[in-house]
Amino acid sequence: MSDFKGYVCWDVENVISTIQTEAVVASPAVFLSTHTPLSIQRSRITGRSFNSTGESITEENVLDDFLNRRTNTRTLLLPVVGESGSGKSHLVRWVRENIEPSEDRKIIYLEKSKTSLRHVIDSLLDGVEDEEIEQIRKDIRHVTGTFTAASLARRLITQLSVALADLGKESVSGKKRQLVGPQGISLLLQDPLLQAQMLESGKFIPQFAQHFLSDRESGEERRPRFSLEDLPLSPDAIAGDMAAPTRQIFGVLMSRDELQVLAVELLNEQWDKAVQELSALGGGRLLGGMQKVRKIYARQGKEIILLVEDFALIQGVQGDLLDAITETSEREGHAVLAPMRTLMAITSGYFHDLPETAASRIATSTGGFVYNLDIVLGEGQTGTEDIATFVARYLNAARVGRGALESAGSGSIPNKCDDCIVKSLCHDSFGVSADGFGLYPFNRPSLTRVVHSLAPQENPYAFVPRNVLGSGVIPILADAYSAISKGEFPSAFFQENYKSVRGVDQALPNSVSEDIDTHDPLNAKRRRAALEFWADAPPQLVNLRQGISEAFSLPALAVDGLHEKQQVSPQKEQSTPLPPPQKEVPALQRKLQVVEDWAATGSRLTTDEAKIIRTIISKSVPYREDWLTPPVKPVNLTDTEKAGWYTKNVKSNQVSIEDASSEAMSAGAPIVLKRNPATGEFFKSLLRLSADAVDGVRGKDIVRLASIADAARPAMRERVAQSLERTEKDLIAGLRVSLLGAALAGRVVPGMPIETLYAAAFDVGNEWVRPDVSSRTEAWMERLNVHMQHRSSLVESLLSSLGIGQGSTGAVHVVDATRALPLVKEAAAHWDLSAVELPQWVKSAGQPLRAGWQSVVRGQLQELRTLFGEIRERFPRASGPGDRLVQQVSTALQMAKAEGITGPLERELDSRAAAVAEADWTTLSVLEKDLSRVTDSLQDSSAESLLAVVAPIRSPHLREMRDYLTVVDSLLDTALAAARMQNQNAVSDAAEQLAGLLGEWKQAVDDASTHAEAGK
Repeated sequence: MSDFKGYVCWDVENVISTIQTEAVVASPAVFLSTHTPLSIQRSRITGRSFNSTGESITEENVLDDFLNRRTNTRTLLLPVVGESGSGKSHLVRWVRENIEPSEDRKIIYLEKSKTSLRHVIDSLLDGVEDEEIEQIRKDIRHVTGTFTAASLARRLITQLSVALADLGKESVSGKKRQLVGPQGISLLLQDPLLQAQMLESGKFIPQFAQHFLSDRESGEERRPRFSLEDLPLSPDAIAGDMAAPTRQIFGVLMSRDELQVLAVELLNEQWDKAVQELSALGGGRLLGGMQKVRKIYARQGKEIILLVEDFALIQGVQGDLLDAITETSEREGHAVLAPMRTLMAITSGYFHDLPETAASRIATSTGGFVYNLDIVLGEGQTGTEDIATFVARYLNAARVGRGALESAGSGSIPNKCDDCIVKSLCHDSFGVSADGFGLYPFNRPSLTRVVHSLAPQENPYAFVPRNVLGSGVIPILADAYSAISKGEFPSAFFQENYKSVRGVDQALPNSVSEDIDTHDPLNAKRRRAALEFWADAPPQLVNLRQGISEAFSLPALAVDGLHEKQQVSPQKEQSTPLPPPQKEVPALQRKLQVVEDWAATGSRLTTDEAKIIRTIISKSVPYREDWLTPPVKPVNLTDTEKAGWYTKNVKSNQVSIEDASSEAMSAGAPIVLKRNPATGEFFKSLLRLSADAVDGVRGKDIVRLASIADAARPAMRERVAQSLERTEKDLIAGLRVSLLGAALAGRVVPGMPIETLYAAAFDVGNEWVRPDVSSRTEAWMERLNVHMQHRSSLVESLLSSLGIGQGSTGAVHVVDATRALPLVKEAAAHWDLSAVELPQWVKSAGQPLRAGWQSVVRGQLQELRTLFGEIRERFPRASGPGDRLVQQVSTALQMAKAEGITGPLERELDSRAAAVAEADWTTLSVLEKDLSRVTDSLQDSSAESLLAVVAPIRSPHLREMRDYLTVVDSLLDTALAAARMQNQNAVSDAAEQLAGLLGEWKQAVDDASTHAEAGK
């Protein structure tokens, strides 16, 4: 490695002081050392336009023509035209530097940086001592010293209004007549609100006022005239306090575009008059003053040389000045006025908009020609050498420095490359201009591309010197000074601001960019920029020239043999000889070029190509899905299409491609493809697949397609699940309905082990029966019956969603417990459907468990409480076992029967006793305990706590127990009364004993009830 790595041979201070975008700023030594001959064309004037004659001339031709052309009037006006930054001022400055001093010449130089009226007048009248001339100077000093920019702007708008009001209709023609006079657009300039709009920052009048009083900042452009934007035509203005005549002319202008254009023309035509009146130059004072100047110099035998860097800077006095500089020198055969030669720079646009009088004077005084500096290069004439020569002089000046250039004098230009230690490698790698100045850190391709990147979009081959220097050379050198030293050039700044122009410069092929990403990922962005600009975008990955590689710290890559590797089709075995590559049809070539442009130059991916790519990618996803994992059983493409996973007319919310036509990047799309080299080559393979041109398809792109499809499968499954209502949310809702239905049937209650809940959730319930129907409310049983009618369909849907069957339609034999168990737990966390949105397939089974469900639960709770209360009223907890009670009652009634005192309820009692013969009276304690867990205020009880009491299957004999005890109670009352009567009649000892037995038992029941109430 040589000493060239990170080497820089300039500093930022020298760059700023020697590379000047304004010709007048540089010192003569710097100006001449950086001067490059301009490309100049002679163009013929036609009205206010000019057309090229095809004749190219040199600066020396211009200088000779300007100084030596003879005219009949002995006045000469030569315009130098061109767009802003084309070098007009540079040419005027060069002419000035090359005019030999002479006693018989008076040179007046109007610099574009000195735009104030005082400077203009002082320069025009410089060196003349005369009372009238001195008075003009004093008046100008007074005007410019009296006003501020704001007060001058207000006076100017008032003066312009007066000029327009004084303009008679006979002085204009056509539609302009309705705009002049006291009732014309003069009214707009008098309205306070509209005046304020015309005086806003950025409008023409305040800008002119500023330049009228003070000099122009370097690089600042001056607006030459009014434009449509300066008209005070805001729609909001008419809502103000506007006088009726003003409102009328305002409305006319607002409604007619052609009148707006004419109004702007009137403002520009009357502007000079307004400025002259305000600046004390009205009445032809400047014309008279210039005539006197010419007379004085005529007496001295001098010729006046007027050099104007920008014709727009003398706006306001242009008419008088043009008259003064084009007026013939001779009258009646005698030289009255000094001969005058004027070289004047005018922007192309301003020339086209000159007033007719000014245009005619210029055409007459020039012989009908202008010097045109608008350089437009083309594909056949890229101007590579001209650009290199132009920039190389500035690069050398930046290396040498201003001090050394001025010390060297005008005779020679030092070349910093002469004694450089890396000269040989540098010049071999970066190149050298015809003058021997090195191009580092540029070379010819990079300079040409930078020029193209800075050209106007509508004219991509234009060479605009000011733009090239101000927006190209200066910022790139400033950035590269540190970036090269740090090994970071071409930097992010360069990459962002300088792009190859599509259709003008070949972009770096996308395949090369991809190879760079593979072989040099650390320096990929810098290497891409270097290969595109400094290597002119080679068709394959190559190493940069040694010096470029070293200077930019881009190590050489092992690229030998890289391009000889054969590309194997994914459908061919490598051992099989490959046939000749297929020739791509023009249609496919066009599509591939669209993708190339999208990936390499940043253009948009057109709709047709994006559609093909989206379709292939979208279709690949269902093909990669085996559908073996619940909750979705195997489906076909029609099902996925219905589910919202489209394989036709695919939208960007499914496959989003960066900068594809008619879409913005969709962050929510399951497949998002960003623009990068690898994606560009991937798209090309997809397009080839769609055209059956498989020989060009890369195997790694097929692998990438499969990877994208695999990654998108969950998103597709989710869409299918949503379409079929089989998302986790849907399944949890279905499982909750199933559990509530099982609770309705008494099979589960909240709080049971998860295994029990799991089994019940997937149970169709064909064998479910509630033996406690007698204690169930009618509403409870009605809802249970409705649920059971639809439960089979519900459970089958759950099984098909969470189970694995045989084939696509076979019965489910295995449930995926790993997936199902967490869902069951989630479903069992709440036993309420009030806030749950039910899928369509759940609604029929879930409907009985929704509307009025809480009322049904509370009604069933009240039913159980009532039954239990009626039983305990006749059979207190302290009464002992229920079967003993039945036996005691049976014994007592047998004794009563023997005495004939049982009464008419004896047969009903026998029937009731048979109904409770198998009753388990101990279940009353369980029910009593469960009921005690529910507060009297049901609002304080959760749905789970209520259901845990209400849902379990209770004793099937609760209602029979109550009925039995009710009959017993009534029968005992009757028997006891009869026994006491017989005892009173002393019929028998047995009756007395029976009465005693019945009395004791009855007392025991009453005492037990009393104690129970007290305990309660």
